[in-house]
Amino acid sequence: MLRALRAEVLKLKGSMMPLWTALVVLVAPVITVSTLELSAKGVAGAKWADFMLAGPQLAASWYGAVLFGLVASYLFGRDYNEGTESQMLTLPVRREYFLAAKLLVLTAWVLGLTVLSLLLQAGYAALMGVHGASWVEAGRIALLGLRVTVLIYGTLPWVALLAMIGRGYLAPMVYSSIMAVIGIGLAEAGWSRWFPWSMQLSVTGVTLFPSVPMPTLVPGSWALMALVFVTGCAATVVYTDRADAR
Repeated sequence: MLRALRAEVLKLKGSMMPLWTALVVLVAPVITVSTLELSAKGVAGAKWADFMLAGPQLAASWYGAVLFGLVASYLFGRDYNEGTESQMLTLPVRREYFLAAKLLVLTAWVLGLTVLSLLLQAGYAALMGVHGASWVEAGRIALLGLRVTVLIYGTLPWVALLAMIGRGYLAPMVYSSIMAVIGIGLAEAGWSRWFPWSMQLSVTGVTLFPSVPMPTLVPGSWALMALVFVTGCAATVVYTDRADAR
């Protein structure tokens, strides 16, 4: 297992993908600034908590699902895209170890992007002179951002499965984009509590139109998300065990 994890980490040493995903997160707060500039109060009149809250809200609405989907697509589709899957599937190591290693790298990657997003949002707030920062609000918004990440992460095994079935990046990225759009649409219809790809919108409480109330998540919502994650992982394992090296 440790050898598989080490191999997955070493694959990233010469890759530009971690840098590109970090750059996407770097640009994201610009959307917050642009949106506030169009409001009546502008950035100068915004509260620090509202400015920071815009980060998790943006991640929940669309770009988080697409960005994290890109990371999952890359980690699970790279071997097929570069023609190295035969080495992975024929090594005298259980295939499940490679999948577990990829999931661990995926976990660390999306958590890193989440932390970076929150830090950059705070940096932009300081740069724009937004006042009212407090540790209490910082902790609340950090927890909110983490919950958004966990909910999006719960859907990623299905992205990983499509990356392997499609043997590359196109199929999982199309899937991620479509599900993000459907998730927003069903959230607008009030189904975010029961549609796993909309649940992160319930956490932030806002989607395209703030006037539309978002239902809060209930224990059954989290159980449904857990089921989506577990079945996605199981389907990925079954597919990998039955896959032929080509």
